[in-house]
Amino acid sequence: MASGRMPPSPLLLATLHLHAALPALGMLAAHDETLRHAAGGSREFAVTLSVRGIPESLRIVFLANGTITTSTEAARPGDLRLWFPSAGQFLRTVAHRPALTLPLAGWSQLPQVRRFSAAGARLEALLTTCTETHLALHAWGSLLVGIRASITWLRLHPADHAHLSCGTVIFTCPALPATLWIDLATLTVGTGEPATPVTARITFANIATVLAELDHRLDAPAALGLGTLRIEGHLPLAENLGILMLKVGKLLKKQ
Repeated sequence: MASGRMPPSPLLLATLHLHAALPALGMLAAHDETLRHAAGGSREFAVTLSVRGIPESLRIVFLANGTITTSTEAARPGDLRLWFPSAGQFLRTVAHRPALTLPLAGWSQLPQVRRFSAAGARLEALLTTCTETHLALHAWGSLLVGIRASITWLRLHPADHAHLSCGTVIFTCPALPATLWIDLATLTVGTGEPATPVTARITFANIATVLAELDHRLDAPAALGLGTLRIEGHLPLAENLGILMLKVGKLLKKQ
């Protein structure tokens, strides 16, 4: 009998998409005019996504100027509330297949869904296509989703979090829009220099090195020797976080 690992559960995949991929909209919109244009409109619009089996909903707010914010706060009066009866139905929506979605409130906001759809299409284009016109955004967005997916995984697996040293890890590359950081004590992510002391700093010399890392084809010892990859600070923490990011990145690509 052939052996192999069990495929990830639909609930895990749905959680990664809901709390790792979609929240990238906000940070990417700050650096992508096309995404802001897709998300903009005549007024503010908010949609709250809930999936059976996933404790926290995702609230996405689209401002008139195209700025996007995401949070796990509860829906507010006037929000369009979309409920998915199963993780499988949510994943069908992510894959652009017919799915059952129930609007629980905010029916008058349904015409505004086109903004959500257009922003989602732009997000997908940035993350799944690698073109010269948005190469830096593709690399940066993919790195961001990998970091957020690691946070989501650690929240779901407290034992893994307990075994991973706490600290703040920074990812930098001069060709990317902004520095990214992850605080493993609070399981938060942000841009720029963090307020907490930096435990490890990972520097990529160019976009090609970032893409090689994200595609699981980077020869790390060679890159370190050539100087295209530099790791400073707590090396075991950087290494263990990198292993986790590779694992969750592969899970997201299974959908």
